[in-house]
Amino acid sequence: MLGKAFEIELQHFFKGMSLMSWVGHFLAVAVFGLLVPLRQGLDFLDVMFLLAYACLPCLFAAPLVAESVASRRVPPAREGYLAQVLTPVLFALLWLVLILATGFVTVNSASRIPRIVLPPAPVLLNILALSIALTLLAGALTGWLSLNIGTVKLAKAHSRRLFLLMLVLVLLWTRMAPPHWRNFVIDRLTASRITWFVGPLALLFLALGLALLRSGTRHREEDEEGPLLKLV
Repeated sequence: MLGKAFEIELQHFFKGMSLMSWVGHFLAVAVFGLLVPLRQGLDFLDVMFLLAYACLPCLFAAPLVAESVASRRVPPAREGYLAQVLTPVLFALLWLVLILATGFVTVNSASRIPRIVLPPAPVLLNILALSIALTLLAGALTGWLSLNIGTVKLAKAHSRRLFLLMLVLVLLWTRMAPPHWRNFVIDRLTASRITWFVGPLALLFLALGLALLRSGTRHREEDEEGPLLKLV
C-alpha cells in the first residue's frame, strides 16, 4: 500500500511542478553549485560552509510538503500522508546532492591544484546525515502544521516564518555567540571529532522528525475515521 501511495504522489508531484518551479530549482543549482563555489574557492570545502548547505533541503522541502498536505488527501490515510511528506523530503535531498556535486566539480575545475580536493569522508558523511535528519524534521513539522491549518497559503506562510526564524537564530549565533563557545564548536568539527558532535545532533533531529511524522499520521487517520460518536 505504501508503494502505491508513493507512486500516486510521485505522479502528482511531478505533474504539479510548473515550469517556473523547475527554473527556480535549477537556478538554485546555478547559484549554490556554481556562483558561490567560484566565489569562495577552496573555502567552499570548509566544514562550517558545508553545515550551512546541509540546511538547504529544509527550504526546498517545506513549501512542497505544505502544499501537498494542506491541499489534498491520498488514500489510504496513513500511507498517503507518509508519501506526501517523504516525497518532497527525498526530492530536496537529491537536489542537495546535485548542488554539492556541482559545487565540488566547480571548485576543483577552478583551482590549480593538480589533484581532486574533497572534504574528508567523515565530514561529508556527517554533513549528509545531519541534512537527512534536518530535512525529515522540517518536512514532518511542516506536515504537522499543515494538518492544523485551513489553507495552503497559510501553511506555506507559517513554514516560511518558522525557517526564517531558524535562519535568524543561526545568524545571531555566528555574530553574537561568545568566542569561546564558537571555538568550542569549531574544535569539534574536525575529521576525527565531528562524528561525536554532529552524530548525536542528527539522531536527536531524526527522533523528533519521526515523532512528528507519527503524530501527523495519527492525526490524518483520525480525520479520515471521523468522530467517535456520530449524531444523526
